[in-house]
Formats: sequence, C-alpha cells, structure tokens
Amino acid sequence: MVDIKVFGVKYALEAESRRYALVQNQVPENIHHNKEFSKYDRQIAKSISKLMPTTDSVRARASELIKALDGQDCPRPISCCLFANKIISIVKSRNTKDRTFGNLAFACGYVMLLVTNQVPDAMDYLLAEFNRVCIYTVPKHLHALNAEARNRDYYRLIGYQEENGQFESTESYLTYVVAYVKLYAAMIQTEIKGVRHPHGLAEGWKWLAMFLNSLPATTATACALHAFLKMAGFALHKKYGSQFMKILYVISRYFLPALKEQGNKMQAEAVNNLQNYLNDKIYLEEPEGQYLVQQLLSKELFM
Repeated sequence: MVDIKVFGVKYALEAESRRYALVQNQVPENIHHNKEFSKYDRQIAKSISKLMPTTDSVRARASELIKALDGQDCPRPISCCLFANKIISIVKSRNTKDRTFGNLAFACGYVMLLVTNQVPDAMDYLLAEFNRVCIYTVPKHLHALNAEARNRDYYRLIGYQEENGQFESTESYLTYVVAYVKLYAAMIQTEIKGVRHPHGLAEGWKWLAMFLNSLPATTATACALHAFLKMAGFALHKKYGSQFMKILYVISRYFLPALKEQGNKMQAEAVNNLQNYLNDKIYLEEPEGQYLVQQLLSKELFM
C-alpha cells in the first residue's frame, strides 16, 4: 500500500492474511445473494435475530446454530461463513449505543464458544470476519502518510461504512469500532466449565501485548483499547494479576501521554474513558451482564 504505513506485529498480520485466504479459497463471492444458499442464510439469520441475553435464549440459539452448521446439505465453509457474518453483524442490526449491548455481546460470546466447540472450523471464519469489519481486532492500524493517500480507498481499508456514495461520520465509525471490539473481547473472555476455548484469554493477552507494542495512540486505537478492557479487563486481571497491572502501567505511563499530546475533542473523550478506567479500577468490577449467564451455564446444558 503506497503512502500508507501499516502498524501491527508480523504474527498478527500473517494470521489475518491466512484467514483472508481461507475465506477467499473456500467461499464463493456474494454468497448472501446466491439462491442456492439463501435458505441457510435465512435460517442462520433468523436464529441469531432471536438471541437475547438470557440463559434460555443462549442455549436455544446455540443448539439451533450447531445443527445448522453441522448439517449435510450446506457445505461447511459456506455455513461457517454465514454464521460468522450474521452473528458479528448483530453490531449493525442492534443499537450499538444502547446500554444493553454489553449484555448482548456476552450472550453472543457464549453462543460463539458453544458453536465453535462443536464446529471447530467456525472459529477461523469468525476471526476472519472480525478482522474484515474491524482492523483493530487483528490488531492493526493504517496511517495515511499524506493528504493524497487519505482517499476513498483508505477510508474503506480502515473500515468506514459507505452508503449512497457517502462515508459515515467519524463519530459513527468510532461507535462501530467500539461495538466490534466489545463483541470480540466478549468472545475472548467467555469461559464455560468443561468447554475448551479455541481463542480465549491467552489470545486476549497476546492481543493486548501486540496492541500496545505496535499500534500508535490515536482516537481510534484509544476507543478500541478502552472497549477491549471494559469487556475483558476483569477476566484478564483475574487470570494474570500482577502481569495485567504492568500492562495498565504501560497504558498510564506511555499510551495516555502520547494520546494527550494530540489534543482534540474526540481524543479528550478517549483520554477520559481510559483515565477513568484506571483511576476507578474498573478492572476489579465484573462487567454488567456477564455474571448472570456465566453462573447458569455449564457444558451439560448443551449435551
């Protein structure tokens, strides 16, 4: 990419490329408009549209989706891709500014874990879709080196949504960045007794380290970082303890000062969010919506 600097760790960028290649090689273009697969698309979409942040709903939706993905009629790559697209697009179909989205994100996290435990192939498609819709889930940041490079292609690359030839506002873009990262973090921190997580807290720990080691402090990266900590910080602190506190020190000592130097209205809000997270020790508080579901879920409910 000419005149665009890519920030990211080699390991993460290579993983993103592998996932992209998987989808390109296994899934035809425009599958959502393919009549052959429209039946499965509607079936998966209907199930996910009924998902609510309750134990019964999580149980029912996971069971339906496992059957849909494990069926013989639809090729596995197609069904996995449809599942990934539909469950992650819940960010767009539900009000991302609604306070209940955190609860719904945790419910999605449980469904993702339960489905990928039974259909392991689905996780690669989930991660590929996360990386497609939000570069910060890689984690990756793209910086245009000059005004000429800051063109329409650049905004598409970083994830701005386009409608009728117009790009969404920066405020809208950041709202979606936060929502996608919250959903990604909710999936990572999800734990169910007896269920192996193919992309759990250890991957969340790697993500956090790669993020802080390779990405610059900007409004977008600050929003992504705060969203991740808000959803997964409690679980990471519980698991990694003093090591997690060192991560918070890096944020306080290096990331926040670099962010403050840029000084504009959006950055000020991003600074305040991160500063409050640290000062109020939010990482000691279990995120709202997580406890109820976690207490009631066990592997036996889904066997």
